[in-house]
Amino acid sequence: MSVVVNSKEWSSMRNYRSGIVPVYLLVLTFPLLLVGCLGSDNKENSSETGKSGKDIAKSPVVENANREIVQDWTRPALSLILTGEQHGYMEPCGCSETQSGGISRRADLFRQLREDKGWEVVGIELGDLVKRSRTQDRIKYDVMYDALTTMGYQTLSLGPSDLQLSIDHLYSKVPNSTSAETVLPFVTSNVYFYGTKDLGSPAAYRVIEANGVKVGVTGFLGESFSRKLLPEGGDASALVTFADPVASVKEALAALQQEQCDFLLLLAQGSASEVESLVKAVPEFQVCVSAGGPEDPNGLPEQVGTTLVLEVGRKGKYAGVLGYYPEEGKKFRFELVDLDKERFRRTPAMEEFMQVYQDLLQQQDIVGTEPAAPHPSGQTFVGAEKCGTCHTKAYEKWKSSKHGHATETLVSGREGYQEVPWISRIHDPECLCCHTVGWNAQDVFRYEGGFISLEQTPHLAGQGCENCHGPGSHHTELELKFKEDRQSTPEVVAAREAIKVNLVTAEKQVCNKCHDFENSPKFNFQKYWEKVLHRGKD
Repeated sequence: MSVVVNSKEWSSMRNYRSGIVPVYLLVLTFPLLLVGCLGSDNKENSSETGKSGKDIAKSPVVENANREIVQDWTRPALSLILTGEQHGYMEPCGCSETQSGGISRRADLFRQLREDKGWEVVGIELGDLVKRSRTQDRIKYDVMYDALTTMGYQTLSLGPSDLQLSIDHLYSKVPNSTSAETVLPFVTSNVYFYGTKDLGSPAAYRVIEANGVKVGVTGFLGESFSRKLLPEGGDASALVTFADPVASVKEALAALQQEQCDFLLLLAQGSASEVESLVKAVPEFQVCVSAGGPEDPNGLPEQVGTTLVLEVGRKGKYAGVLGYYPEEGKKFRFELVDLDKERFRRTPAMEEFMQVYQDLLQQQDIVGTEPAAPHPSGQTFVGAEKCGTCHTKAYEKWKSSKHGHATETLVSGREGYQEVPWISRIHDPECLCCHTVGWNAQDVFRYEGGFISLEQTPHLAGQGCENCHGPGSHHTELELKFKEDRQSTPEVVAAREAIKVNLVTAEKQVCNKCHDFENSPKFNFQKYWEKVLHRGKD
């Protein structure tokens, strides 16, 4: 959707000009979990709004696939691409190609604005690049940081997910955010590493200068977010310190006012009430990009006093485009762009980053070296072929199903995939968890005895019996004994009952662990169940 925005007293912005040091923004991330996103049916619209912003809701709605991005915009003096809360989603949200997002499509948005329209474009990232704090997430964070640098980002803020990564790792990635030579600095005003704000990273603020336009940027982490990182009674161990957000932003503002900035932008990692309170306390910022909103925002800016508050969604599904028009009465235009398959293609440079990422997962043997957890049942996995010695008809049904070939798609690509050359995911835990046996699909970790590789655990390839019925070691052991003595002991009967899965359990507790909205947006239990239907022993 496009919105043309008028703000109050734009000419007063010239009073904020003064000397400034580049601000670098640090982002820590959580591991990516390939859990599904709803296929986006978000609409984009165009409208103009005055100071109240009330006109936006009346704007016409147009289907994304039929609508050119930033339609009817003239060339701005500067355009900013605003993103945040990616939470590890390097690819379209979920493994279904019908979903929105991915860094490859985002790079195509940069390309379309730069090459097709001839615009000056700078990227600004709100933070929360990853979701967890495991080794895989640190690898992903580094690759995504390099990808953002390649796209043309110049500021990276810190979110709570980022700060759950190792502070040592973050600091080693960007040790000097105040240096003008640092292309993509960490920037936030109230987060300090190792107990001091004089370390050089993260920086309290940054000035971005492009096409004759100077933008002053700072950010903050709200107390509601910092409390989650350091609960009451927790010990920060001097690794990370959180200062008062209002005082810190005011201090950064004072420095920014020494520089002749054309406008000021605030990156807000906080609750809605914290963001509103802060922009009212420090109203000098013309634009604020706020985290903590819905995954699929409506794209309508909110005017809080003289500050335009924007949300850009989560999981990398959207990107906000902010155009700056200094000579017009309405200084800003904003459009929240759905990064859909119809309008954006994959880009070679970003596909190379995905290949690098997968190579690093293999080289560091993330699957084999990350700790595995015992299964809650206390049992181990035996593989579908072992089940098939008794359940021959069910086994043949499984072998001919897509479940039986689930691991193959990680190596060679999903059926009908033609967009770009396929990159193998056979070493990626976030993919293995739903394409092999012996993983926790939602939390992305391996159970003891679960699939490691095609070489070490070939019997656990495919989406096998035990992912639905539970590990089969105890049941198999008892049935082998039963073949010898034909004694239906209570233990044998109980083990048989334990592996049974009824329709209600399958629909509510089993299938949706992988067939969620993101990875299987067209999933219909009744329809899909017929494809895998099998009944007990022969």
